[in-house]
Amino acid sequence: MDSKEKKINFLLLILLPVALAAVVWALGGLSLERVDAGVITLAALTVFCSIYLRIQLPRVNIHVTISDGLIILAMLLYGGEIAVLIAVIETTFAALNLYRKGLTLKPRTIVTNIVIATIAVFSASKAVSLIFGPTDVILQRNDFTSFVWLLAVMTLTMFTVNSVLVAVFSSLKNDLSFWAVWFENCADALIMFVTGGVVAGIIVKALEQINLFLFAAVVGFFGIIFLTFRRFVEDVKKTVEKAKEAERERAEQAELHIAELQHYVGELERSGEALQESHENFRHAAYHDGLTGLPNRNFFIDTLKGLLQQSREDSESNFAVLFLDLRNFKTINDSLGHSLGDCLIKKVGKRLSGLVREDDVVGRFGGDKFGIILT
Repeated sequence: MDSKEKKINFLLLILLPVALAAVVWALGGLSLERVDAGVITLAALTVFCSIYLRIQLPRVNIHVTISDGLIILAMLLYGGEIAVLIAVIETTFAALNLYRKGLTLKPRTIVTNIVIATIAVFSASKAVSLIFGPTDVILQRNDFTSFVWLLAVMTLTMFTVNSVLVAVFSSLKNDLSFWAVWFENCADALIMFVTGGVVAGIIVKALEQINLFLFAAVVGFFGIIFLTFRRFVEDVKKTVEKAKEAERERAEQAELHIAELQHYVGELERSGEALQESHENFRHAAYHDGLTGLPNRNFFIDTLKGLLQQSREDSESNFAVLFLDLRNFKTINDSLGHSLGDCLIKKVGKRLSGLVREDDVVGRFGGDKFGIILT
């Protein structure tokens, strides 16, 4: 176990007796007469709101819920003992709900959350008791200013204790400065607790006109509406995710098709190049002699036709045609063989090509016959 884990465990061991003492204090000051239908209803509403009526504000790490407000409400209406017990129950059920959703939570994390919530509510109860005395006296006086100060002390005490303890554990766990962690999450935590205090104050004033059971019925009604709306939002999110997934699949298929088309285009280009090369080879074979590489009869005649047409159109365009054959070439073939005769033909073609200019044409008609066009 490293030093970081030792520090966290040591701090938890220090706070655990304080939390247990707060629970013992709450149980000791609780009588069965105080646990009426209103307390049970409020505890059930707190757990229900903590699990189901929780909204995360966009772009910030803030979850808005009225469960904190209901704990403050319990402190106002029934005292700190019941508020501490409801906080323990609410934190336990919230952890179990996260575990049910598949989130991995260590037992130490669950215990830490329960300890922090218990100490925060206990501290707020003691602070109110020291400053104002019994809360029911403040409520009976119907003094709005005192009521606001009462809510402010509860809210700020819970905020201070909760944020400080969370910052201490987070700083130890992540090896960060306490003040850096506290200032980073201070505004978020303050908004949550102030919202809870405002909600508790509004509920107290509302309960002066209606009873707790009617309030519970209203909360349940709006809870059902909220759950229906959240189900609708989840369905919309799933639909959007499916649409995004389908869009990604279409994009991947389009990329695959583009890659296939590029492959086919490359194949067509290579086939076209091969066809063009084949065409050039065929053209070369059709107009050139296979032995000497010189233009053959077809090329010679086509060139001659062009020169005759040019001569008819321009009287100053002149050319000459020479027709040559090798004397007694058949004797060479018969006496020395065709391979030597072919060698002689190639030598003659090479010499004739070297004797003419670039614009002149030397062609082989076949056998030992050659033609020359002098432009």
